[in-house]
Amino acid sequence: MMKIFKLTYGLMAAAALTLASCNLNEAPEFDDADAFVAIQQTSASVTENGNELQIPVMLTSLSGVQGSVDFEISFPETNAAQEGVHYTLGNTSKTLSFTKDAPTQYIVLKVIDNDTFGGDKKLTITLSNPQGVKLGANKVCGVTIEDDEHPLSFILGTMNATGLDYFSGAPESWTATFEKDADDLNKVWIYNICSGGCSPDYPVYGIVNEEKTEISIPVGQTCSSSSSYDGKFEGWAGSDPDSDEMLTSGMAIIGEISPEGIITIKNAFGAHAYNAGTTTHAGWFAIEKGAVFVKSN
Repeated sequence: MMKIFKLTYGLMAAAALTLASCNLNEAPEFDDADAFVAIQQTSASVTENGNELQIPVMLTSLSGVQGSVDFEISFPETNAAQEGVHYTLGNTSKTLSFTKDAPTQYIVLKVIDNDTFGGDKKLTITLSNPQGVKLGANKVCGVTIEDDEHPLSFILGTMNATGLDYFSGAPESWTATFEKDADDLNKVWIYNICSGGCSPDYPVYGIVNEEKTEISIPVGQTCSSSSSYDGKFEGWAGSDPDSDEMLTSGMAIIGEISPEGIITIKNAFGAHAYNAGTTTHAGWFAIEKGAVFVKSN
């Protein structure tokens, strides 16, 4: 059996600070002829639970010029949100007015909750018709209303994870996140499935059975990557890495799902480190035993 050891390494960095000659008494200048209005975010999401979504729109001006801007709402060809069905508009009109004392205004969507699953709904907000000011670069915001009746909603969101660290034998805890797949209702993406060696750019996926009682998480998935090491999600047939066989390509660890959404994984699993771009074993970032995931309230 392969010798198991934990990867430890340090990063050394050197930095040089260069000071450029400048006149510290010169103040930056801003011409209010260039004053503009812009949406403060290019995308937004809100859960379909009756909440209110406020999208800030800000006037950038030193002296506080007055102006206004309109906004329009458009919809994609598929999964379009419907006013009166999925949301209502909280603004009395589709015009936002700005003054020195009120440089920020809000586009308000009041989300309508329902008891049926129809998938996420989308709309797009676009600023238009500026009066007295210019439009900034950020003039479009895409909005997603997330359906809270997703069949896997009872395991989606932040999970508090606990387990035993294989190397020390001590209890440990960390936070993982389970997110739905955009197309497959039985697929979830898991961020930070291990206490170490996981990157937010490399979530691993799991497939939930139709009965919603088990989740299968295939081994061999990339869970991190850097110029030095690649992390692979791997596991064992049982709970003991010292005696059980490692799972091979095409196999998966299995988590039992309770009706309350508690996920218990009896397989040992972890993030296996390889030298970047190779299949050369370099140790382990983490190995978990007896892992349990409980949804955070």
